[in-house]
Amino acid sequence: MEQITIKIPASPAYIGVVRLVAAGLATRLSFTIDEIEDLKIAVDELCAYLTGSQGRDGDLEITFAIADSRIEIRGQAQLSPGQKVRTELTEFSRMILDTVVDSATLQQADGAPVFELSKVKSA
Repeated sequence: MEQITIKIPASPAYIGVVRLVAAGLATRLSFTIDEIEDLKIAVDELCAYLTGSQGRDGDLEITFAIADSRIEIRGQAQLSPGQKVRTELTEFSRMILDTVVDSATLQQADGAPVFELSKVKSA
């Protein structure tokens, strides 16, 4: 798998950058337009948990791993101490993610909020 890592400020204003990279990589893997849109929805949903609606003090590190017909995205918040991030998906978020990607998680890992998602190109 090839990996690409980017770092952005933990602000909703920069989530579009993550969406753009995800879409570009999915295009490279010949995902359909609908699959690319689904991936962008998932990225929006999970990044929003990490940034919050007003942004947070710190950065997000996003790693994209791509292979023949699969893309995996891992986002980790690197925030200033004391900032709380909700890591329980709402029922609505879970429903959205279950619809648009093959797998998605949001959790605390080593004291930092982390999401992981994967999508496989349809046959």
